[in-house]
Amino acid sequence: MKLIARIAVLLALLLPALAGGLCAAPLTTKYYSLDLPPDWVVVNGPVTRNGAVQVLLGQKDHKTSAAVIVGPAEPGDAEKAAETGSKGLKGSKPVARNGQLQFSFEQKGVKGYSVVREDPISKLLLVLIISGDVRQADFIYKMRGPYKALYPLRPDSF
Repeated sequence: MKLIARIAVLLALLLPALAGGLCAAPLTTKYYSLDLPPDWVVVNGPVTRNGAVQVLLGQKDHKTSAAVIVGPAEPGDAEKAAETGSKGLKGSKPVARNGQLQFSFEQKGVKGYSVVREDPISKLLLVLIISGDVRQADFIYKMRGPYKALYPLRPDSF
């Protein structure tokens, strides 16, 4: 449940205009690694709380942002996280596709989507929230590391 509360807090941070950040470079956490394109920066994080790692990424031109949260989970937390996120963002009803829950949303004219995946073997949960020009965040789907069942797949309907 602590992870779900963090999702709600991160939702409040996601849509405001992004400020400057660190230089684009490989991003590595204990759960995954990711290569940021040159026009992307780490806006906030990685921050670790209660085993969950949170990172907020943004394009330098402020057109797209992405939040990634990975942390410990119990069975059923994926559904709870997707429902909480959908309600918080006033999004569509989460649907299960390709082993993940996903929903779309629009706030203040900015469209986005979220993907929630759970790896029951490692007992981890991933929440991905992308807003803006979602095509610019395709690099997210090239996550690598030891938890392959956790990494998000590109939604086919957004």
